[in-house]
Amino acid sequence: MEDVIDVFEKLNIEYELVRHPAIFGKADEEKVKDIDFCGGIVCKNLFLKDKKANTYYLVSLPKDKRANLKKISDEIGCARFSFGNDEELWEKLHIKPGSVSILNVIEAPDTDVIFVIDKDILNIPKVSFHPNDNTASMVFEPCNIEKIMKEYNKHYMFLEVEE
Repeated sequence: MEDVIDVFEKLNIEYELVRHPAIFGKADEEKVKDIDFCGGIVCKNLFLKDKKANTYYLVSLPKDKRANLKKISDEIGCARFSFGNDEELWEKLHIKPGSVSILNVIEAPDTDVIFVIDKDILNIPKVSFHPNDNTASMVFEPCNIEKIMKEYNKHYMFLEVEE
């Protein structure tokens, strides 16, 4: 988490850090339903791989939006997605399940994961992502996502993620 804070400060990105109980997925949402995320929309992240090409993707979208994986794979030219497993997640992003987010790029700058970000995120005043730790969330303006990705020269794209 400290590395993420350091990068945000280096890039002059305004943020708010919200601490909360550990969130591992939808089942834990009840634990944080009364947490104030400072106006930020919580985002979910799906670690996926194209089995045929052995390419990995991290798809990020608002937590209440359903991802149509078939449409996403068609849009980016993948044969078919499957979910990456825990070992692949560690190998590619140096993170354990529950802490996956676009901010993993900060701890895994050499990753070859392609980041796919829902365009709807850009229309939200503030977003919330785990800072490589699922007991906290960084709340910031989504226009800064591109700044972070460019800092690490990462392959990323904004895509309309249809439900």
